[in-house]
Amino acid sequence: MAARRAAGDDALLAEFDLLEDEGDKISVSALVKQGVTAVLIACIGLFVVGAVSATSAPYSTAVTTDGSAISGSSDVTRATPSTSTDGTDTTTVAAANSSGTDADLSRSAVRSELTNAVAAQQESARGMSLSDTAAQVTEAAATSAADQRAAALTSANTAISTEAQRIADAAAAAAAAKKAGTLITSTASKPNAVDAATLALLATVDDSIPWVTPIAPGSYTRGAVFGEYGVWSRYHTGVDFVAPYGTPIRAAGSGVVVASDGGSWAGTHVVIMHTDGSRTLYAHMSAKIVQPGTVVKAGQLIGYVGMTGRAFGYHTHFEYYPPSATVGDPYTAADPVPFLLKHGVTI
Repeated sequence: MAARRAAGDDALLAEFDLLEDEGDKISVSALVKQGVTAVLIACIGLFVVGAVSATSAPYSTAVTTDGSAISGSSDVTRATPSTSTDGTDTTTVAAANSSGTDADLSRSAVRSELTNAVAAQQESARGMSLSDTAAQVTEAAATSAADQRAAALTSANTAISTEAQRIADAAAAAAAAKKAGTLITSTASKPNAVDAATLALLATVDDSIPWVTPIAPGSYTRGAVFGEYGVWSRYHTGVDFVAPYGTPIRAAGSGVVVASDGGSWAGTHVVIMHTDGSRTLYAHMSAKIVQPGTVVKAGQLIGYVGMTGRAFGYHTHFEYYPPSATVGDPYTAADPVPFLLKHGVTI
């Protein structure tokens, strides 16, 4: 560079010497032109020098403050290729106080994006869960309301049915009382009082079934008859059907089985109330198979022949109590033969 500058200076000196030699020959205009040209050449030289200096700066040798050169010094801001473990070239950039900063910034950006994505997904899941919960609550509320309405309707229907049944039972009891020819309203004042339940059951009895003998014909022999005197009592209060032990005993007519209150003398026995208010008693059974409240039909099995109570041999003692008579007081009983004849039965 110094040589180039010296050459330029020598050229200018030569030009001025030539001008001095030929001063008389050069006009003012020519002198101006030559000055402008020299300035332009100098400017071009300075531009060239600057360009060369800028181009060679990255490759120049660093110099310390004492003027000594630092060998091997180069531009550390340039990227240098390096080889990765898999053989491919990678580029690293070294800068002062910048190690790991870009990687940290990149990881922070990725982490931020992942955090935002997870938060969005969780928000969506919470929204769906809340929506499902709201739907379930709405459905449960609707179901509960429907159940309450159904329960209220069922309760109302039950109350209506109960009241209708009560009215029907009362009507049936009144009809049965009229059909039986008696309407007893106070059990305390009259011993033959009939409760409403029995009256209601009497209303269901089928009177169209023909009456029968207490024991099937051919299976018994007739023993003591009504009014006959003997060692058993003041007089005989019924008709005896003598038959072997265990012979089936039938209901003479349709009716309702009532309490067995004929007395201890009758042993195991059954009392049946009929629709006209009368009762028939079947005494000295070995066993009975019907209980109070049972509706029986004429000819239906009610027990078996035995010898329980005050009895002398196997037989069935059959008694008839008119509506005005009292079961348990055998001397209020009436002769059963005419009663059975009235129903078409001959002993």
